[in-house]
Amino acid sequence: MDAHRSRQSSRSQRSADHSSAGAAERKEQALRQAEVNEYYGGFNDSILTFSGLHGRIHDASSSVNAVKGSLQRVRRMLLEERGSLDQLYSKSNQLGAIVAILKRLEEVKKVREEISAYAREKKFLAAAGKLVQDMQFVFDPELDSIEALAGLRQLLEKEKADLIQKLVDELHSHIYLKSVYCERRMGVEGEDGGDGTDDAGGDAGAAGAAGQKPLGKSDRPGRHRMRRVRKAKKASESGDDAESNPEADSFAYVEMLLESLATLETTNETLQEIKSSISLELSRLIDGIIGEVEERNRVLISRSRVTDHDDPLLAQDADREVLSDFARILFARLESVLEYHDYVLDIVHHFDRNERYSLTSALSPVSPPTPAAARRSRPYTIGDIWGAMKTEILALLKDYLIVEDAQAGPVDIAHSSGDAGVKDLFHMEKGDGLASAADALYTQIERHFQSLTTSIADRKKELTTPAVIDEYADQQNSLQHKLLVEPGIEHAPVLLNMALRFTSRVAPMVASGAAGSPSAILSPAVRRSVAGDLSPASPLVAGPQAAPGDADADEYLQTFFRKVFLPHAEAQAMRLFDAVTSASDAFDVDLNTYFGGRPVFRSAAAIVPLLHDFGGLLNSLDMFRGENWGILLQLSTRYYDKCLELFQDTVRSPENQTYLSVRWSENMEMQLLFDRRFRQAEKPGDVDREIRQEEALKTDRSLNLYELIFDVKRLVCLAQLHQTLEWLLAQLDRISAERAAVLRKQEGPAAAAQLKRHEADKSKVVNRYLSLSVQCLMVLRIEVRTHCFHYLDLATREGDYRLDSEALEPESYIQALNADVSTVEEKMEACLPANKLALVFGHVSVLMAHILIANTRHIKSFNAAGNKKMVRNILALQQNLTNIALSEESGLDRARKFYELYDLGADGILKHIAEHGPAFSFDDYRRMIDFVYSGDSDQRTAPPSSQHEAHVRRLHELLSQPAGAPVRSAKA
Repeated sequence: MDAHRSRQSSRSQRSADHSSAGAAERKEQALRQAEVNEYYGGFNDSILTFSGLHGRIHDASSSVNAVKGSLQRVRRMLLEERGSLDQLYSKSNQLGAIVAILKRLEEVKKVREEISAYAREKKFLAAAGKLVQDMQFVFDPELDSIEALAGLRQLLEKEKADLIQKLVDELHSHIYLKSVYCERRMGVEGEDGGDGTDDAGGDAGAAGAAGQKPLGKSDRPGRHRMRRVRKAKKASESGDDAESNPEADSFAYVEMLLESLATLETTNETLQEIKSSISLELSRLIDGIIGEVEERNRVLISRSRVTDHDDPLLAQDADREVLSDFARILFARLESVLEYHDYVLDIVHHFDRNERYSLTSALSPVSPPTPAAARRSRPYTIGDIWGAMKTEILALLKDYLIVEDAQAGPVDIAHSSGDAGVKDLFHMEKGDGLASAADALYTQIERHFQSLTTSIADRKKELTTPAVIDEYADQQNSLQHKLLVEPGIEHAPVLLNMALRFTSRVAPMVASGAAGSPSAILSPAVRRSVAGDLSPASPLVAGPQAAPGDADADEYLQTFFRKVFLPHAEAQAMRLFDAVTSASDAFDVDLNTYFGGRPVFRSAAAIVPLLHDFGGLLNSLDMFRGENWGILLQLSTRYYDKCLELFQDTVRSPENQTYLSVRWSENMEMQLLFDRRFRQAEKPGDVDREIRQEEALKTDRSLNLYELIFDVKRLVCLAQLHQTLEWLLAQLDRISAERAAVLRKQEGPAAAAQLKRHEADKSKVVNRYLSLSVQCLMVLRIEVRTHCFHYLDLATREGDYRLDSEALEPESYIQALNADVSTVEEKMEACLPANKLALVFGHVSVLMAHILIANTRHIKSFNAAGNKKMVRNILALQQNLTNIALSEESGLDRARKFYELYDLGADGILKHIAEHGPAFSFDDYRRMIDFVYSGDSDQRTAPPSSQHEAHVRRLHELLSQPAGAPVRSAKA
């Protein structure tokens, strides 16, 4: 059964397979049939489409054939000749041209009203374009035959001249800051020019500005201003700013004026007019500033004039404030004027490179086309305006710093030299007017014969047209500006320093822009960039750090400082010096000026403020190169010469002989000893060395009266001279320290060399003053000691010391010496401080004791009464020194002890030596023993005896024994 079931299932399976295969075959056949039907349908459609296209092509061919036939008929018609049509066409063209000309002429007649309207709205560029178009039309050569246009041509010429004049006036109004719309018109240093940069560089000093870095090429005010002007111009052209005032942006307005002049082909003529009016416009600008400052500072100016004599210091402060205001405004506005001129030249250089204006020239029938070389020949450079500014600045400096009545004559800064000769009545100079005419003639020749005149440009550069200048023409008063304050050199720190800072700020514009320099052919913008790249990291500072361009820019100020200001300041200082030192009381003491509690000379009291004033003045001008210290050196040297002359007159007798103390003071050994004592470096034994040296100079003789100074006034003069010199040394040291402090602030080898030179000059002057001061003190000391020699010599040589009874008074010469020493000490105390008084009288008691002991050899006879008289002399001297409060009066104790040996007798003297040791020399002891023997005898001179000889031998033995040796008995 299972096998049967399997067979049935296999049959069923095969039957199912056959049925599914048949269905698939039927489906495939149906698909093929559908595809065949689709192809048949498409073919039928293509046949229909082709049939329609064929019909349309046939219709188009028929139309083309019809049009071709029509064109051939038209061609035959056009080729037929008809004269009437030609006449009508020509007449129509003529009438059209006549109508256009008449309409244009009607429009040209309204040019005056249109230009006036444009001028009122400050749209000068539109006015210039309108005028150029009208002139090109009216001056067309095809219309030259129309005589009726002559009046219209004259009208246009007049309108052109008027418009050019208006443009020039507007240009001057902005260049010279007359317009209220000018940038920085108020002229405050450091004021922002409106472009985000500090145009003026600030009113800071050189030290404050030293840390600033130079602006880069893209950071300069001119670059910012150019970008701003271009932006404003684009906005105006696009109509975004049509309702605004064109004059509001001053620099954009200036560019528009220049573009208008370039459109009118009058750029060179305008620049020539600008050049010819530079001096006049600058003079007017300065006059305006003076009037403005005078009005604003009227109260200060009135106060200065009222208090000039009552309170000079208050007047100087008022003058300084007025001048500071004037200089600040002046240099800021001059800088603005220079920037405007630099901007004008920059714009002109831009126009030279722009072919747009050459096309205008080529289309203009008024003048022939201008060659490129002629278009680029500008009549003036930035050097011209800078030269005029320098002239005005130098004139102002001369007016305010140089006192007119003190001038030796007019100063020519540019051609000044050291040769002083007869001034010529006339000199030859280049005349600008004739040179300009010659330039115009050469320009015409170049235009017409450009190909044949290749060397004319070089010849024109060599052209020098002579003009005769009257040196004595009275033009100074007409060109001089009104003075706000009285002139004086005390204004130099304000004016010169501000002028120098102004020059440092404008140096990038003017240093490389001088006429004739290689960089003058560059555009101003390029020159500023080059100058900025070459400039140092700090602004202009006098010295080695300054850039070459800066040094050239400020050379006119340096020349004025060296050749005009310093000589004038020196002359004024010398006049004041001569007035002070030539007075009859110049070397009397000034009871209002004291040093160390003692008065000084009146001349010195007047000279020291002069030194301080000039020192402060020159220190404030240290940015200027020059030997500023020279004036002070000369003043100090001349006053030293006066003091030396006074010293020499004082130490010379009426017989014109130098006193003994002066000759001794020139001895090297005496100078060495006194120098150590003066420096408080005295060595042991110097007192004895000084006495021995004085005795050697004295040569064992009595000093004569004419060799000594007994006139107390001369001694007082020497003391006062010493005190004055000491005061001057202290003041000179202070002034020198201030000068050195200024020099130490500078850097570089040149500053170090200048500081070293200053120290050397100072040492030279100080040494001369110190030498004379020390010599005055040394002469006083020697004079006191020579007086002691003189009187004590007389007291021992001429005094009587063999008396019958005890003397009640000391020797008359001792009394005279006491009176002399007391008088000198009293006068010296009023002139010298205690330490200097001690130098004069130091160790005088030691000297007196030495003379009294050593001069025993000059005593002719001696006894006990004479010995008491000598002791009385010593006590009188000692008491006098005590009364006048001199130190070291105990030196006379030695002399008193010496003469007290007389009372001991010969044996007592020897015993005293044996017990206490020798205190005096062998000769001193022997003379004292001789006095003992002569005093015991009735005769003046005791005859030699064996006992006397024994005492002398014993004395020799005692003094010959070495120190510490045992002493033998006197009886032996």
